[in-house]
Amino acid sequence: MSKSNPKIENPCTKFIDFKSDKGKFFFYDKEKEEQIEIPLPIYFTVLDELATISGYNKKNDCGIYSNEVHSTGTEVLRVKTFKGGESVIGLYKDIKDNIKAMGGKYTKSVYALLIYPDKTTELVNFKFKGASFSAWLEKKINGLNSVIGIISLTEETNGATTYQVPVFQAFKLSPELDARAIAADEILQAYLKEYKAMQPEKEIAKAEAAEVIESNGEWQKGAVKEAIVSASKAKETEMDNLPF
Repeated sequence: MSKSNPKIENPCTKFIDFKSDKGKFFFYDKEKEEQIEIPLPIYFTVLDELATISGYNKKNDCGIYSNEVHSTGTEVLRVKTFKGGESVIGLYKDIKDNIKAMGGKYTKSVYALLIYPDKTTELVNFKFKGASFSAWLEKKINGLNSVIGIISLTEETNGATTYQVPVFQAFKLSPELDARAIAADEILQAYLKEYKAMQPEKEIAKAEAAEVIESNGEWQKGAVKEAIVSASKAKETEMDNLPF
């Protein structure tokens, strides 16, 4: 970064979260200062996937955040609370117990090209954690080579708790949309390159890639039901065209 080459901003126009208790996707509108729901169906193609930590810290009554990394096995996570000054730094496998004690959850940060019915597109970011993260892992879809559609949700229970889980379905990615995705990813990768270069205290560990699936209290590993798996096993040759 310099005077003639200022720091680039995150190119995403929306940062989308999923509320499993309400079964809704939403983003925060800064101008309106309110959360805006995104109704189903939602269609997007994946540009890149990173890992981060999010959650809620009861002790300080605040959120938890961290930097984003491509590899939790070789890149250091710096996890902090918005208030109270609590923090932990290290590889995920070494600090995951501390993260859980803080109230943090392993979160998949998915950068994607959102596709609207009128064929307009938008560079956005999805955050999947808890039940939605487990469903994302189980989807059996290559999001780089297809369009992922969230057409419906399925209801699940964990003890007395009932929550919703998104069901992911594969659709064909047209050459035109693929070209737009490549162009958007070039912008995204330029940002991520600078973002990582400017992270403080960055370290590269010698360890091999570590296991990143962690039970988080909301969803046990391998508990995604057959309905989700079967709905997500579409092969490229079996994909439907987008409905618009």
